[in-house]
Amino acid sequence: IMSVKKNKYPSGVGIYDLSNNLIYKFRNNVELAKHLNISKNTVGRYLNSGLVYNKTFRFKPIQD
Repeated sequence: IMSVKKNKYPSGVGIYDLSNNLIYKFRNNVELAKHLNISKNTVGRYLNSGLVYNKTFRFKPIQD
């Protein structure tokens, strides 16, 4: 039996520009991290803090 890991972000996470436009959508922060070639810990830190990544993007959970 495979255990289903509870996703912290059921609707996924997104990369947004500084005007809050969604640019990319991912199922989870691991996929986002792979896309940008950074660690998922880094993604988590920015997701939780709302800080701007690389002066260009914000990472935010997708809101339904």
